[in-house]
Amino acid sequence: MFHIEKAFDVEGQSVELITITNNNNMEVKLLSYGGAMVELLVPDKENAAENIMLTYQNLEDYIENPAYFGVTVGRTSGRIRSGEFDLNGKPYKLTKNFGVNHCHGGAEGFSYRVWSYNIIEADQGTSVEFKYHSADGEESYPGNLDAKVTYTLQQDNVLTIEYKAETDKETLCNLTNHSHFNLSGNYKRNVTEQYMRITSKGFLELNNNLIPTGKVIDVKNTPMDFNLRKLIGRDIEKDYEQLKIGNGYDHPWLLEGKLNQIEMYDSVSGRKMNITTTYPSVVIYSFNYPNNESLKGGKTAEKHDGICFETQFEPDGINSERFSRSILKPGKVYYEKTEYRFSIE
Repeated sequence: MFHIEKAFDVEGQSVELITITNNNNMEVKLLSYGGAMVELLVPDKENAAENIMLTYQNLEDYIENPAYFGVTVGRTSGRIRSGEFDLNGKPYKLTKNFGVNHCHGGAEGFSYRVWSYNIIEADQGTSVEFKYHSADGEESYPGNLDAKVTYTLQQDNVLTIEYKAETDKETLCNLTNHSHFNLSGNYKRNVTEQYMRITSKGFLELNNNLIPTGKVIDVKNTPMDFNLRKLIGRDIEKDYEQLKIGNGYDHPWLLEGKLNQIEMYDSVSGRKMNITTTYPSVVIYSFNYPNNESLKGGKTAEKHDGICFETQFEPDGINSERFSRSILKPGKVYYEKTEYRFSIE
């Protein structure tokens, strides 16, 4: 089932809010601006459905959205060192919108664009298919790129996000979603009181500008080891150099296996979220820099009110010999998928 209503106008373009529901008390609200997921209602152990994402009080706050709540990030997610890369011997200079670096597709990346959409209803669930054409030279990236992001809410309380793209010229492409989760429901408790598991042997060391150095650090005997489920807040304040650099978790983990690589669990509500992705890594950001965002329900955002799972290719891979370079060639189809499975424990 679905419902559409007008949200606001941006530069003469109408932006719609699309609500899709299933038969099991789940509801997803999507915005055609930024191809964003703005609200996600999931039942707890008493079957009370509550929002488990950080959501702005006012829809118009998504127009600027410095926290990137819920949006589709592109053409590339994460930072690119000094906003520069070489492709086929040609240098490219991108917007430096995060200090000395380019980040999340630039100052006018996919998060700040109006996407077209269509809705597909089927027995197993409802899908919203967002499309955006990124012109050659947009944010200084080469090639015309056609991106498609499809959200599907299934009847069995599984939400999938599928990313697809094609280009007419060799370019970079590394798409992700930037939703901040909090399984307590309506942000009743900080995520430091919730649990996380990551199937990963190593994470990428960051320099002081939060760019991967190229070194993979073994998670064993570090605060970054989540191979066994543990409280997110257990080690987050530890005297550990990488945590100091990020002011918390803001690091890429290299994922192992093909199923349920990531898990989040709230013992009070009973909600559990298992994430399965085709991507090789996830950047996990523990909302370390709140900026007094006004959240739905009247709360002012505080540090660690949410946690973001940015499934993606390794950030700044184009400037590394060790990692996925995120290059998309003409004639090839970019396709990746991330699945969020919700249950009660």
